[in-house]
Amino acid sequence: MLLLVMPPSLSARTLCVFSLVGAQGELWEQMEDYRVAALQWGEPLSLRVFTDERIAAEDLKAGLCDGLMMTGMRARQFVPFTGSIDAIGGLHNYQSLQVLIELLADPRLAASMRHGAYETAGILPLGAAYLHINDRAINSVEKMAGHTMAVFDNDRAQILMAEHIGVRPVLSDVSNFSSKFNNGVVDVIAAPALAYRPLELYRGVGLQGVVLKLTTVQLTLQLVLRHERFSPEFMARSRRYFSGQFDRTLKVIRAAEDDLLFFYPPPDKDRERYAEMMNESRRFLIEAGVYDKDMMRWLKKVRCKVSPARAECVNGGEW
Repeated sequence: MLLLVMPPSLSARTLCVFSLVGAQGELWEQMEDYRVAALQWGEPLSLRVFTDERIAAEDLKAGLCDGLMMTGMRARQFVPFTGSIDAIGGLHNYQSLQVLIELLADPRLAASMRHGAYETAGILPLGAAYLHINDRAINSVEKMAGHTMAVFDNDRAQILMAEHIGVRPVLSDVSNFSSKFNNGVVDVIAAPALAYRPLELYRGVGLQGVVLKLTTVQLTLQLVLRHERFSPEFMARSRRYFSGQFDRTLKVIRAAEDDLLFFYPPPDKDRERYAEMMNESRRFLIEAGVYDKDMMRWLKKVRCKVSPARAECVNGGEW
């Protein structure tokens, strides 16, 4: 019997995709479009969805996935450079994030995108993380002290930040942080608008709570590939592709933000204190070795490119 063996270049690679809502929604549609684009580049891909990010990350480590689209916080363990984009107070608006993603698609930064066996091959915005609070009386940084906040057990940054500002951290994960907030187990969570309706966070906010209209973190989704299974040309093309998807993704994020209830900015007198708290937390986490220092320098460059009048851009300082 004659066996037909498919050449390695035509063998479909398996990309795993973390999606809370499974194989549906905007992210899945975007990954299907990416699969079609990759096929046109000569790289067949198959997609496999996970609703548990922890399991998906373990499959990537075990080599069962050739790549994984995951949150930037989870990606930090694979590629610390890009995984540090999601730094507390690192970027303050979507314009800055777009500038950074376009910058990271430049071939001259390709070496920085690789760490060990892994390489970041695409970045998408997930939306700014906003503080969801179940009581409007918790209306300042100082008043948050002593209250409970859900923090992801895989993100050392959240745990240390909570302890740093005096909030009591309650270890959680993507699958249960919303239920803890909705059921009153914790007083505060940080989440993007895209999670508000699907996870029913309006139940936790209730009639007495608030969603603080102040960016704490620019969250991202990042495609991390096992680089030995893809060519450098594919990696570069992939990064440019995802850079070009920014506006499409942002439209979905903006629509979700327009749908938020009780979405209010902090009082003017507290805005500066919140910004100071985030900057202090970021510097503390840099010194603690949580964030990649090279990425912190790039974040500052972008902040100052977009808003050159910022005090940090005039007064100097590394990050």
